[in-house]
Amino acid sequence: MKRLIVLFTTVCALLSCGHRDVVWDQPVLSCSTEDAITIKKVVITDDKTAVHMVIDYSPQSWFRFAKETYIEADSKRYAIRGADSINLGEMSYTNPKTRLRNFILYFEPLPKKTKMFDLLEGTAQGDFTFFNIRQKGVKLPEAKIPADYLHDNSDDEVWPELAYSEEPVTIHIKALNYKPGMNPDITVWHFNITDPTSREGEEQIILNDDGTADYSTKIYLPQHVSVNYDTRQPLPRFISTATPFLVPGSEITLLMDMNISPDSVNNNFVGCKGFMEGFNNRYIKNYRNHSYPFPADGILENAKTVDEIIKIHDKWMDDMKEYFDKRNTPEFDRKHLFVYELRFFYWVAEYADSLFRTKEFSDYILSTRPSCIFDDSYLKANRDYLVISPLFVDTEIQGKGPDLSRFLNGVSQLRNGTNIKKPFIEDPDLSNLYDRLSGGINAEIEKNRKRIFAPNVHYLDLADVAPEYIQQTILDRYKGKTVVFDLWETWCGWCLKGHREMAPLKEKLKDKNIVFVYLATYSSPFDLWLRYTNDIPGEHYYLTEDQNKYISDHVFGSDGVPKYAIFDAQGKMLYKQQGWGGLEMIQTEIEKALN
Repeated sequence: MKRLIVLFTTVCALLSCGHRDVVWDQPVLSCSTEDAITIKKVVITDDKTAVHMVIDYSPQSWFRFAKETYIEADSKRYAIRGADSINLGEMSYTNPKTRLRNFILYFEPLPKKTKMFDLLEGTAQGDFTFFNIRQKGVKLPEAKIPADYLHDNSDDEVWPELAYSEEPVTIHIKALNYKPGMNPDITVWHFNITDPTSREGEEQIILNDDGTADYSTKIYLPQHVSVNYDTRQPLPRFISTATPFLVPGSEITLLMDMNISPDSVNNNFVGCKGFMEGFNNRYIKNYRNHSYPFPADGILENAKTVDEIIKIHDKWMDDMKEYFDKRNTPEFDRKHLFVYELRFFYWVAEYADSLFRTKEFSDYILSTRPSCIFDDSYLKANRDYLVISPLFVDTEIQGKGPDLSRFLNGVSQLRNGTNIKKPFIEDPDLSNLYDRLSGGINAEIEKNRKRIFAPNVHYLDLADVAPEYIQQTILDRYKGKTVVFDLWETWCGWCLKGHREMAPLKEKLKDKNIVFVYLATYSSPFDLWLRYTNDIPGEHYYLTEDQNKYISDHVFGSDGVPKYAIFDAQGKMLYKQQGWGGLEMIQTEIEKALN
């Protein structure tokens, strides 16, 4: 009898286990096409699979899940059956106050032993997709990396001969564990010497259904080309980066593994082959692992003399050498890594600008001739050259670095709407490119100046105002009003977020004695800037770089964007803020100013 009771109890326990719900709390995923949607929970029962989700968009934003949405697991599809809190195929809206919307999607029941699944609207561009949804702790299968993508030996490597060229580079991408519909957000960026302050150089790469793509572009001079893959996760974001060093005419293939995810410390870029593959493989592998010794925080800001700057520089160079020695960094790599010396001069200009602009500092640079500027055997195009370019503007010092500096400074001034004489550029190819660019830039600016703009759009119409007078000149136009300055650029995502979230407040205040003034520069492409002005009510100014820099330096002490300042009706500044911290903070200050 006792044995029968035990057997009966065991059978009941087994039967009850079969009916127990399976719950995944806070599941993880490898990639998505949407960074505003979080999967909070997955519940698998005998009759359905419930996926609990929350969306965090701007207030009162719409979204829609198609009626054809499905789950795929182990090569089998499970159809959607319904939803809670939203209607499939119809627009739903986020809460106007909290920005959130919680909802549940119901699907046919998955087997309770399921370890992983995908949730898809479809596989076309623009569809919601969530790949490799799984419980925490469930690992994705690792890809086997072909041996020819792992070469990192430097014995047979030589630095390429420095040469300017318009021959394009080609980047091939091959993705392992790729599934159609992943549509990964892969962008490529390089420093464009023909438009040196623009940040609109990012171009998107679309992978084919087999996970491959080819991309070509002109880079003109040796440089790192940044290839970025954004998994489109809710914050914190996970972005993988490969920065192969390329020269004009070179070609490289980058290998990705789509099964490396945010819960891993690795990079989705796992290897490369082609141009300088040994160096580039080492660079990809160590991209996130270097912690170079940098000058202590505040040390440059507190420097009082050029001698102090020189001592900081020399100590840092010694620290870098010691760092490389301890890590047995190959001599081949050290030549490249010492280009960080150029970044030091950027910091001096940023944090000790008054010393940077002295003749004493200029003489120091030109007398010591640091390798990052004057070594003609190794030079790479770099935005930091813009900072040191004023040192060479009125000189005829020869060398690839001074040539590039004068070229970048000249092109920047031209795009800024400033008429300048042609700088001394010894390299004939670089000189010819400058001639072609200057003619086209001047013609384009003159054409834009002659366009008829809306009354609230001011394209370089204050270009002749000296930088130290530009702020007061603008404020004088709106005497008697509360004025809000918004310093922004078209490429700045936080700037655009601020515009969207401030729109309801501006509508609410449209009958008040207040004007919103938007200040941008030519790092925002003209046509794109002009399109944005149609959608952002307020007064729009396209300033010269010097005017913008003066306001940034003297009002905010920084050149980042976005930045905001509030002035009362008499032109007195009441508040300033850098970065978008949400609507509540700036709304409070605006209401204070109005009251």
